[in-house]
Amino acid sequence: MSHINNYILKQLLTLFGFFALVLVLIYWINRAVRLFDELIANGQSAIVFLEFTSLTLPWMISIITPAAGFAAAVYVINRLSSDGELVILKNSGQSTQAISLPVWVFALLMATMNLVLSNILVPISQHQLHGRQLEVAENLTARLLTEGKFLTPSDGITFYLKEMNSDGQLGSVFLNDTSNPRTNLTYTASKAFLVRAENGPRLVLIDGLIQSFDNETKQLTVTKFNDFVINIGELISPNVTKTKNITHYTSLEISKELLLGKIHQSVSIHEALFTLNLRISSPLLGIFAVLLGYAALSSGTFSRFGLWRQILVAVFWLISLKFIEGLCIDYVRHVGNSIWVLYLPLLFGFFVFQSVIFTVDRPWLKTQGPLL
Repeated sequence: MSHINNYILKQLLTLFGFFALVLVLIYWINRAVRLFDELIANGQSAIVFLEFTSLTLPWMISIITPAAGFAAAVYVINRLSSDGELVILKNSGQSTQAISLPVWVFALLMATMNLVLSNILVPISQHQLHGRQLEVAENLTARLLTEGKFLTPSDGITFYLKEMNSDGQLGSVFLNDTSNPRTNLTYTASKAFLVRAENGPRLVLIDGLIQSFDNETKQLTVTKFNDFVINIGELISPNVTKTKNITHYTSLEISKELLLGKIHQSVSIHEALFTLNLRISSPLLGIFAVLLGYAALSSGTFSRFGLWRQILVAVFWLISLKFIEGLCIDYVRHVGNSIWVLYLPLLFGFFVFQSVIFTVDRPWLKTQGPLL
């Protein structure tokens, strides 16, 4: 690469790092505030809070990378144009297509990083986060074993335990669940046991009653039972998924299970293929987010006031690209045998980029001979 290409690429990488850091911090602070309130209120330490937020960083970075790349491309090209460097490059005989070489290199580097994140690092971090969430949910359940106190482990849940024997038997248990605004559920039992299951802790109630009060009809239904099992972990931590889902597997693991025909019963082949291809198409689409920003700003002429009109055009193309991606994802999610639709936004981005560059370069004028 020539010195000018290295110069442009260096600026793109520098600005990309800056915008990525700013966006990650904004996203992280927004996420951290909610996590802090939730974890600290449940008695967790600051170390658990830091662990949870760090495990969400790979996912955050994969989300903001295309936006940071687009912002870097727009900022760098706008500055090159304002300083007159872009005009000098064009007047030296270089076409807009040729000048785009460092932008292509930058976009490919960014896409490669996002591919690694989406296919390897994000699933691994999500799997670890899932395991820690289950551990925290079990710890919260253990906190219920306090005799003689009414506890509210989560919104809408009230628990009372009269006594606990040395063998783990719970005596005189009361549980009120108002998390559903329509129904008020009250469980009472003479004794109970707290047991650990594969998908989270269970509260086994023995010899009790279920009182269900409908807030709309004002009717009370009472059911007597000999034994009844409640997923207490789900009541305490309703946002925690108890089973490992497909997002917790790396793309290599999903591919192996597809080849061996050992896909989990809860996951369809269509869902597995959809996840695999989405992890490829979305990072690749970031390439054209960068290129469309470059193409839109390269179409403008030198102005001391900047290229604000071209910047708005670039934002329009980015929104259009993401809108088409959303439509394609929604279509593929609900229609079988349509995985190829995920790659249509790539074709759209490539077509728009080449069309703008072709219009700016106007190669048909260069092929005409001198007029006689």
